[in-house]
Amino acid sequence: MAASSASRIRRRTFLQRGAKLGLGCCFAAGSPVAALGQAAVGPADGNRVRFLNRGERQLLVDDLTIAQQTGVRPMAHAARKLPGPVLEGDRPWEHVVWDGVRLSYASIYGTVLRDERTGSFRMWYNCGTQTLYATSRDGIHWEKPDLGQAGATNIVGLFDFHSPSFVLDRHEPDPARRYKAIGSKGGYPREVLARLAAKFGSPAWYRRNHAYAAAYSADGLKWTLYPEPALLGMDTITLAQDPANHEFLTFHKNSQDPRSIGRQIFLATSRDLQSWSRPELVLATDELDHAEARQLERGTHAEFYNMSAFAYANQWLGLATRFLCRGEPLVGGRARPGQDGVIDVVLVHSRDGRKWQRFADRSPVIPVGPKEYDAGMILGVSNTPVIVGDEMWFYYSAATRAHASRSPEQKNTIARAVWRLDGLASLHAGEREGLVETPPLQATGEKLVVNADVAKGQLLVSVADANGRALPGYGKADCVPLRGAAVRQPVRWRGREHLPRGNPVRLRFHLTKGDLYSYTIE
Repeated sequence: MAASSASRIRRRTFLQRGAKLGLGCCFAAGSPVAALGQAAVGPADGNRVRFLNRGERQLLVDDLTIAQQTGVRPMAHAARKLPGPVLEGDRPWEHVVWDGVRLSYASIYGTVLRDERTGSFRMWYNCGTQTLYATSRDGIHWEKPDLGQAGATNIVGLFDFHSPSFVLDRHEPDPARRYKAIGSKGGYPREVLARLAAKFGSPAWYRRNHAYAAAYSADGLKWTLYPEPALLGMDTITLAQDPANHEFLTFHKNSQDPRSIGRQIFLATSRDLQSWSRPELVLATDELDHAEARQLERGTHAEFYNMSAFAYANQWLGLATRFLCRGEPLVGGRARPGQDGVIDVVLVHSRDGRKWQRFADRSPVIPVGPKEYDAGMILGVSNTPVIVGDEMWFYYSAATRAHASRSPEQKNTIARAVWRLDGLASLHAGEREGLVETPPLQATGEKLVVNADVAKGQLLVSVADANGRALPGYGKADCVPLRGAAVRQPVRWRGREHLPRGNPVRLRFHLTKGDLYSYTIE
């Protein structure tokens, strides 16, 4: 009886702390308790003129370019999946042994790049602390070339990095350093870790013997290690580069930092991969996540396992792996290494890559299952999308069993997730017409193009001046109805193909039975 009571107290204390932490870090603009489908006013500066460059796609994952909306709701869209994985651990070196069980293992916390000239694909993935390399012509069928770095294998000599993540730095003047990598590396002497700890205020809580290390390469295959580790580390980490100032950003997991409850996401930045800012907590689970975890049998709480963040369409998006834990609640806020649970992927967003928010619809964008190959968990996602025609592709680590499973039937493979271009999220309207109005826009382009799926409904667009007065010839009745499902649909008004020139205008999207994903003024 006493033990049961103590467990309840620990659980209650953890959830109270977790709710406070999560609300403070990521809950503000992602609250699903907003009056979806009801009249909603946009940001307080909804009358401020916003300037759009020609061809800049405007997503609808936040309300920065929305002055008001009614009759629509944010919707996250689950990826389309193939019948099976695209890459499996079918070589002798692509296996790991856990608790005496030998498992086929191929996972990708890493990177897939596509050559813009040839259309061919390159993948860096891992098996334990081995980095491996594969190539493909179509992104579905993969070959594992003999690199000759570790015998006749496709192993890349990347210094035993766990969860290696890459960027191709197109702004690097030195050809020998065009590829950048970061990953978790073990075995550092205590004096090296002590020096690293001193750089970040000597955190006494750090008790590990590995850190995040960086490397560079001319071709992505032969690497040079920077002499000093970058950050105190755990295991998973992803690397991104800001297209505006070329700064590097690492999104990494930490479970020991007293600023977090269990596993959560921290961010550090650098301009040279050697001098890093102090890591800051940027994404944490909250009471809504904990409540969802408790719906599972033996469910206790939720954590974030890792996050892939990328600059996209004039803002940032992130795919965060959400760990719904089962078993015993945390004690003292520390993650348990063998924690049981399932992991799915949810959408987060940012305007600068530094301050992150949850998307209002928390539905998974890469759910667990229903395929057998990912029925257990989604362990990680590649750090950048690959754009193929009118689609966005991501590669992810799929597992047949949940986290901490040691079943001989456990299998970790790499699978592909697909969305239409800009298709992670939309504003959705049902049978009744919804309205989305922008603040005043001053655009260098002239033609309005929308990405919408209104195959079962329709989309009309009207145009008003900056003060909201309807412009003659651009009314709702003047618009040629859109009823397609294409990612590029030009908007026309009877006798007009161009938006009014000169002064700022407000766009009003009238949506019925469909989804509006983005728009562009070209």
